[in-house]
Amino acid sequence: MSPLGGTALAAVFTPNPDHHSTWSGFFGLAALVIGCAIALIGLYAAISTWRGLEPSRRRGQALPVTLTGGFFMAVGLAVAAFGVWIF
Repeated sequence: MSPLGGTALAAVFTPNPDHHSTWSGFFGLAALVIGCAIALIGLYAAISTWRGLEPSRRRGQALPVTLTGGFFMAVGLAVAAFGVWIF
């Protein structure tokens, strides 16, 4: 006679296939949110830097500001796209 009264315990975790919330869904949603945040921060940084420059300096600083903001936008959108792909 077993001390558990005939019941056996399973040592493995099997997720419910009908339940759609899994770790991949969580990490996909987290990547989506973080990617959108990075893209919005890059957009805000580029716009605020552009507005903060004097009009005489805007012409000379247009390329670095655009490249920096575009880089953050591209990275943020890539992370968000990866999150959508996982989710």
